[in-house]
Amino acid sequence: MSTQATSSHERRALIANSAIRVIARDGVRALTHRVVDKEAGIPQGATSHHARTRLALLELIVNTLAERAIADAKQAATFLNASAHCEHQLSIADLAGVIAKLVETLSDRREDMKARYALVLELDDEPLLRGKLTTQSEVHAITREVTATLLDRAGLSISDKRIEELISLTDALVFQRTIIQENTSPESILTAYLHGIASSPGES
Repeated sequence: MSTQATSSHERRALIANSAIRVIARDGVRALTHRVVDKEAGIPQGATSHHARTRLALLELIVNTLAERAIADAKQAATFLNASAHCEHQLSIADLAGVIAKLVETLSDRREDMKARYALVLELDDEPLLRGKLTTQSEVHAITREVTATLLDRAGLSISDKRIEELISLTDALVFQRTIIQENTSPESILTAYLHGIASSPGES
């Protein structure tokens, strides 16, 4: 990669990260090219050079958030695949602990999560962009695979219903800790849910 291409890539990353901070702090409506220039500490007009329209700027932000989420999901999948030879079955407590740690890890990335939730609400009229942050995304497909593996390792149902339920519950717990900022233990909630499905007739 040439120095010029590297510089352009770094500038776009700076713009995306600055825009994410603006959304997380002030909301999507506060997002303008001028505000991003100021947040990034770059010359006026620099953001417009890399993302000429508001839609192009939103695309840059969404793609950045999606790339990070995909990297997280692939890392989890790689870890599970590497340990696939292990015959140790996860207990419900083990599984709840694994997912609770994921909730905490995602919640610690507060700016990314706040920006994601704000954009999901804002992008109703841009279904392709919205899809990259919700169920139409590559990250959702990878997350489904990881969730199915975890449920299977715990001896629980890997039906589509259970997979989507657990993904939704995990996302709700991240939202609670990120936006509402309550300190309710995700592990206790997950444990109660997992015990519930384990005792459901025909579902374990």
